[in-house]
Amino acid sequence: MLRRNLCGAAEMSAEKHSAAVKGEPYPTPLANPVWRGYEESLRQSPALTDDAHLLGREGELEALLRFLGFDDGPQTLVLSGEAGIGKSTLFEAAVGTATSSLTRILAARAAEAEAALPFTTLADLFDGVDFDSCDELPEPQRRALDVALVRREAGSAPPATRAIALGTLNVVRSLSREGQVLIAVDDVPWVDSQSGNALAFAARRLTGEPVRFLLTRRPGAATPFEAAVERDAMRPLAVEGLSLGAIRRLLTMRLGLTLSRRVARQVLNATLGNPLFALEIGRRLVETGPPPIREALPLPESLEELLGADASAPARRALQAVALGGLLTVSELEVVVGAGALEAGMAERLVVAFGDRVRPAHPLLASAVLERTSMHDQRRLLSSLARAVQEPSRRSWFLASNKPVPIYRCDC
Repeated sequence: MLRRNLCGAAEMSAEKHSAAVKGEPYPTPLANPVWRGYEESLRQSPALTDDAHLLGREGELEALLRFLGFDDGPQTLVLSGEAGIGKSTLFEAAVGTATSSLTRILAARAAEAEAALPFTTLADLFDGVDFDSCDELPEPQRRALDVALVRREAGSAPPATRAIALGTLNVVRSLSREGQVLIAVDDVPWVDSQSGNALAFAARRLTGEPVRFLLTRRPGAATPFEAAVERDAMRPLAVEGLSLGAIRRLLTMRLGLTLSRRVARQVLNATLGNPLFALEIGRRLVETGPPPIREALPLPESLEELLGADASAPARRALQAVALGGLLTVSELEVVVGAGALEAGMAERLVVAFGDRVRPAHPLLASAVLERTSMHDQRRLLSSLARAVQEPSRRSWFLASNKPVPIYRCDC
């Protein structure tokens, strides 16, 4: 059994911890009294004991504790999960804890709007770092970093990329001579390419120093920085949906909302345990009250805008067809909307394929897109679905549907 967890629960089994972090639990160096004292000091950090924000995250917090304790685990920890799932909350808790425990924290939050600005992330990481105090930083590298981070005027020629990368490496090395260093980057896919290349250069060479990297990301292709780190030096930590009990406690503590098990189950199934989505629906339920039995949950406009933002027309058509048609096969969906729309829907992560079937990437996506689909368009799609499906019962259902009602819906 693991020791008392961070949110105050009494105990949790090693099997539950392993399942929660989607991998083997970090080894605990129990024979090391220094580790035991350090771990206990980390556990007392206020950043890791805010029940309202960290409900149901015992497994993830255990993994973060061991990572921040500089155990024998990997150099890099990557928190991955969908938007609103709680990655940034865990990131903030980890940085807040490390700030009071480690020698140096270099933290940055990347943003899509700043991804095209060179060296933005590096400037955030090194904000407050005095390069003059870094003994291992040669003058050419110091000058290159100062120019790249707009700390001094550029000369006749821009600084060499290699000088900036070497300067990044030597700054971190100098800081690590004073003690443990954590480099933390939230939303790493939005790190500008110049900062990402410099950090990747440094990470490949920081193998013996007490330096660790904490990253957060949404699902998708690996970033150049992640690709630069050796696979055995990186540990992914999947941040997934909360449990039914955690969702109920979250809504009670944050909104003062007490739901029956039936409605709480609806919220869980509609949001897949996503705390941001659950809170948005909870706020709407505070206004409207719980839905009658077999009625769908109200979908707030804020969620409709979030889920439907920036979707292309072909991708939206694919999602509309799947939301109305249920679990369509790939060939059926191609007949209804075309292969190009299916590819667009998958590329934009509105729909996903498993085997030969296609479904919405999230139940709320289906609800959101149907809220914005006119009755006329729904009827046209139902007619196309009737022509495309093979099973007689499904074809009859589509043909007989005077009022379109989605097969794939979130009334659970």
